Amino acid sequence: MTKISSYAAVTPTGTDLLIGTDTSASDATKNFTVSSIAAFVGGQMSATQVLNAASYSDQVPSGLDVALQVNFGAAQGTSSDPVMVSAAGLVTFNQTGLYLVNGMGNVERSGSGGVATLLFRPLVNGTPVGVVKGFDIGTSQSMMPYEITIPFYVSVAGTTFTFEILRDSSGVNDGGLYDHVTASSWDNVPSANLQIWKIGA
Repeated sequence: MTKISSYAAVTPTGTDLLIGTDTSASDATKNFTVSSIAAFVGGQMSATQVLNAASYSDQVPSGLDVALQVNFGAAQGTSSDPVMVSAAGLVTFNQTGLYLVNGMGNVERSGSGGVATLLFRPLVNGTPVGVVKGFDIGTSQSMMPYEITIPFYVSVAGTTFTFEILRDSSGVNDGGLYDHVTASSWDNVPSANLQIWKIGA
């Protein structure tokens, strides 16, 4: 039998055939077109938005070095949905799989004098993950939306995800996540927004 490595390498077309095993037909050997495999893989990589939540209330830590869990408005979803979020901002993944998590916080301060240091971190099942992000804010009314998108693989249903902010004592006791009311016909800016997509849903 000729070794596969000895055949000429060519660029495949959609009608080219590959040999495989059809498990739904008693493991029969069958041909699959390159185009059908490409369509199957593309379908597995589709992204379906499963959550879009936003808070339009100011979210301000109570003091220096006191963590505040970020919320995203009213509770959404149930245990039958891929993802649900509580009014306190606790995200629960009810289905395993790969997700894209996009979080946005509208960082601002209201007072003046000194520099405020605001820290931000994600937690999985109550345990901090990744690195802490930080903002030094020396000017009042400086609106700085911070946004992050991360891939997140859930191997166990019931996994939880939260965000926290904190006013670090290296700065003054000021700053938080603030909503912003617009004067135009555009929507207001939320203090925090969370969007989640399920990959291959």
